[in-house]
Amino acid sequence: MKSSKMWAGRFSQKTDPEMNTFSQSLSFDRALAAVDVRVNRAYAKALGKIGILNREELSKILSNLEHIAIELEAGTFPFSPEDEDIHMAIERRLTELTGGAGAKIHTGRSRNDQVMTDTHLYLKEKNQSAQEAIYRIQKTVVRLAEFHIEAVLPGYTHLQQAQPILLSHYLMSIFWALQRTLERLSENFSRLDVLPLGSGALSGSAFPLDRHFLATELGFGEISTNSLDAVSHRDVFTEFAGILTQLSVTLSRYAEDFILWSTQEFGFLTLSDAYSTGSSMMPQKKNPDSLELIRGKAATNIGHLTALLTLEKGLPLTYDRDLQEDKIHLFGILDNVLPALRIFQGVLETATFNTEQMRKAVHPFSLATDLADYLTKKGVPFREAHHIVGMLVRDCVESDKKLSELSLEEFQGYSNLFREDIFDWLTIEHSLNRRNISGGTGPKAVRSAIEKAKDVLNQNAKG
Repeated sequence: MKSSKMWAGRFSQKTDPEMNTFSQSLSFDRALAAVDVRVNRAYAKALGKIGILNREELSKILSNLEHIAIELEAGTFPFSPEDEDIHMAIERRLTELTGGAGAKIHTGRSRNDQVMTDTHLYLKEKNQSAQEAIYRIQKTVVRLAEFHIEAVLPGYTHLQQAQPILLSHYLMSIFWALQRTLERLSENFSRLDVLPLGSGALSGSAFPLDRHFLATELGFGEISTNSLDAVSHRDVFTEFAGILTQLSVTLSRYAEDFILWSTQEFGFLTLSDAYSTGSSMMPQKKNPDSLELIRGKAATNIGHLTALLTLEKGLPLTYDRDLQEDKIHLFGILDNVLPALRIFQGVLETATFNTEQMRKAVHPFSLATDLADYLTKKGVPFREAHHIVGMLVRDCVESDKKLSELSLEEFQGYSNLFREDIFDWLTIEHSLNRRNISGGTGPKAVRSAIEKAKDVLNQNAKG
C-alpha cells in the first residue's frame, strides 16, 4: 500500500506505526497553525511572482487557504493519522482541496525554513503580548505607589528587619525590574524580526524568490543573510525563553514576599478571594495559591530552559530532528509565563495592603543605623560608631528596652557625643527623610522616581 507521506518516494516500506507515534509533533506544534497559513499565503504569492503558479492556481490556493483557516479556527479541520506536523497537515489539506495547484506550494521551500519562519512569527506575537502584559503591570504599580506614597514598611535583609522603607519604594522596585525585562524583550524582538524563508533546507532556494516581498508580506523588518544560520540557529528562541524564565523568577521573588505578608504572623497583605483558594479539610483556610503557582511555575520554566540549552548543546549544523523538541519547551514557558503575568496583575489590583500593620511591625532596632550615622556626623569613624551602637543594642536586648526608652544619660554612657537631639533621630520619618538621595526611599526621592516612571510609561506606550 502506498504511503501518503509527501516524502515517501525514496522509501519502499511504510513507516513503522510506533515510529509514526514517536516522531509526531502535531500534538504541540498545532499552535503554529494560524501563522503557517499566513506563511503559505505569502509564499504562494511569491511563487506567483516568478511564474511557478499561474493566476488561476494562485487564486485557488489563496481562497482554499482561507477555507483552511476557517476550519482550523472552528475545530473542523480534518487531521489525518499520517500528518507528522501542522505544516504537512496544512499542505496535505491544501493539496486535497486544490489538486495540482496545492502540490506546487512547497516549490523551492523546505520545512526547515518554513518551520523557522512560522516560529519567528509566532514568537514575535508572543513577545509583543508579553510586553503589553508587563506594561499593564507597570501602570498598576505606579498607581499603587502613588496611592500608598507615605505608607511605611519594614525593610528586610536575610529575612531580618533591617531599616524602615516606604511601601511605595518597594512597589516601584517591581516597576524597574519589569522595565529591564521590557528592554530585553525589545532587543529580542529585533532578532525575531528577521525572515528565514528563502533559505531552503540549508543552502538557499534555487528559485528566484523575492525575499524582500516575502518580508513585507509577513511583516518582517529584515531578511536573513546566511541560509545555514537561518535554518539551524535556536539562540534567538532560547534568548526569548531565557528572558521569560528570568521574568518568572523575578515574579516568584515578589510572590514569595506577598505570601509571607499574607500570613497571620505578618498581616501586611490581604489577598482577594478571587486569587485565593480554600482547604478541602480546614474550613478556616484562605490559601495564596495564585502566588504559590507563580512561584512554582518558575521552577517548571527553569526546567524547560535547561532542556532547551541541553537540546542544542553539541548538535551539528544544520538541521537535526532533535530540534523538533524545542517547541515543547518554548511553548511550555509561554503557556506558564503569559498567564502568570495576568494573574500577578490581578493580585496587585485586588489585594489590600494593610499599611497600619506594616508601620506597627517596624522594629525599634531598625533605626540603629541612624544612631551610628549620628555619631559619624559628630566625627566618630563609622566602624567605631558601629561598634558603639552594637553594644548599645546588645544591652537593650538584655534589659528588654527599646532605644527610644533610653534616657540621655544612658546614651551618654556609651558616648558623650550624644545630645538631646538624638531623640529626633529615633523617628521613622527622620530616618526616611535622610534618604532622599536619588534612588533612595525618602519621600521626595520616591515621588521623583514615580514621575520618572510615568515618563518611561509614556515612552513604552509609544514604543
